[in-house]
Amino acid sequence: MSILVQRESVGLAEADHRIGNNLASLSGVIRLQRNTISKSGKPFTTPQVCMLLDDISARIEVMAKLHKSLALTTNGDGVILGDFLREISETISTLGSEGRMDLTVENACHGDIDPRHALHVGLITAELLTNASKYAHPSGLVVKVNVRCETRDNGSFIVEVTDDGVGFPENFDPSTDGGLGFQLMRSLANGLNAELQFEHDSLGVRARLVKPRQIQCQPKN
Repeated sequence: MSILVQRESVGLAEADHRIGNNLASLSGVIRLQRNTISKSGKPFTTPQVCMLLDDISARIEVMAKLHKSLALTTNGDGVILGDFLREISETISTLGSEGRMDLTVENACHGDIDPRHALHVGLITAELLTNASKYAHPSGLVVKVNVRCETRDNGSFIVEVTDDGVGFPENFDPSTDGGLGFQLMRSLANGLNAELQFEHDSLGVRARLVKPRQIQCQPKN
């Protein structure tokens, strides 16, 4: 077997492994959503069912964009964060109620991140965007959303999603409160060893996902 064929075989095996892992992660998210709905015991209206299906559609789109990004990389070792978030954001902005999001993406983030982190980042970003679309303006006004990111050579990165909505309800603590969406975001951030920060007032919400540099363990003598 030639070296080229061997490399292609290894590359396909690695792609299959990543796809399998990411499908399993997505399945786990959907099962969590299903269990939460089952435990609530509440009937759902047609609009609520449509929103749930939009959520699932958004998560599938995130995984599709991730594997497209991986396929376009020259070495398959990293996902260009800015391009990945731009594609996710533009897709999410078209889901659900038409015309409810005025989206701006600051695509100056040309560094890449570990593919193992990309699905988590994508799902958190999608959740923040869908929340802004649903809740930022209860009156139905168009919500203005800005997405930006930063990457550094040491592996750290920041993703920020800002909206101009009405903010969170009084006494709402995003670090502990909220439904399935907030539980999911907190769990995904913990899986990244990252911090999910929120600033909010009556003029909007700024959410920031902060992934610090990875500290390498020193071998013991």
